[in-house]
Amino acid sequence: MLKKTFLFVILLNILLFSGPVLDYPDFYLYNGGLPRQIETLRYVADEIIVKPSLAGMIPARRTKLLGKYQDRLLEAQSINGLGLISLKTKPGVSLAELKKELAAESWVADISLNYLAGAFRLPNDQHFGFQYALHNTGQTIVPAVSYTGTSGADIKALEGWDWSISSENVVVAVIDTGIHFQHEDLKNKIVPGYNFVHDNNHPQDDDGHGTMVASVIAAETDNNIGVAGVAWNALIMPLKALDSTGSGTYTAIALAIRYAADSGAAIINLSLGGPVDSFILRDACNYAAQKGVLLVAATGNDTAEVKYPAAYTELVLAVGASDAHDQLAVFSNYGPQVDLVAPGVYVLCAYFNKANPENTRSYAWASGTSLAAPHVSGAAALLMAIKPGLNASQVSALICYTADDVNRVNYPGKDDYMGYGRLNLKTLLAPYLLKK
Repeated sequence: MLKKTFLFVILLNILLFSGPVLDYPDFYLYNGGLPRQIETLRYVADEIIVKPSLAGMIPARRTKLLGKYQDRLLEAQSINGLGLISLKTKPGVSLAELKKELAAESWVADISLNYLAGAFRLPNDQHFGFQYALHNTGQTIVPAVSYTGTSGADIKALEGWDWSISSENVVVAVIDTGIHFQHEDLKNKIVPGYNFVHDNNHPQDDDGHGTMVASVIAAETDNNIGVAGVAWNALIMPLKALDSTGSGTYTAIALAIRYAADSGAAIINLSLGGPVDSFILRDACNYAAQKGVLLVAATGNDTAEVKYPAAYTELVLAVGASDAHDQLAVFSNYGPQVDLVAPGVYVLCAYFNKANPENTRSYAWASGTSLAAPHVSGAAALLMAIKPGLNASQVSALICYTADDVNRVNYPGKDDYMGYGRLNLKTLLAPYLLKK
């Protein structure tokens, strides 16, 4: 189960004494500055998802299932958009035994529990000086905890922006807890999305995680307020698949992936993960990839194996986290699936504060691979803007092959910890556009 989220309010006279940010009423350490983790395998306790061998079988098979297994089933419903059947079981039913019996049905192609995944996190923007991920001069990043950086340990955003600041034609879908629609740094960057948790057209953030992720990708930049996004002109499609605790079902996430792929998103950011493979997620990722969408996912925050969907090597760009010294973040998951890393320790973001939901000027420092992945999504948006002819596989390859191999002394070349290295916007973008 996800650790309970705590917000630690830092007094303004302590936090902001060294910078011109005193008029901002709220600065926070999200989750105490610690990354979110998935501690145990979780799933919906009374549900089994069935994949029929032919989608046209669903109506007839639903009726047959309810008759044959009436002693254990309450209902059988089709999941529109996924071609799957959701079976709701009666209290006390053994899901393992029912799965075994269903697997013997000749028309059943696959079976899965409905697992739960969770959230992991020089323009004139007023707080740009704290954004070491974009431009690291060795500055103090979080005054309250005396966290400082190492000069040059950044994604070379200033050099990259000389070549591209993205385009409004590039839409990045953020599948997460929603977005704070009224936030001063995001309100002009949003295209219509959907709420798959409450089944409506209003994917409002009720946790804070999704707002932070979206702001890393495309906060309004060079507007003299707030923070800078990696892709200045990219737009965000908010798709709420995680609830107010940062948790969401595989089916909700799969529906959101398909929605994004069908609604014009060029990139899907998945700052979330579950501990187990399932056709529910895999098929959705494959659907989006087949439609030419680039999927970017966080690897996870528990110093263990790469979580899903990041572990789908052929379908998803898997992103781990580095710190302000170009070291692997202590929590970042590792394995052969890791493609590259990006800063994910004490990243300053726009924020939705549940304790003060009317505040549109709230910002937070957060840590986690959830904050590393959106740096890569923003980088992809920059590249797609200047080279729209590249397909998703080519964009993914260029992002990997132009990364800085910052741990080459101990692990030269691609490795299981930092993949190809730390994201570098300068080497990614510079060859593709003559500087004006």
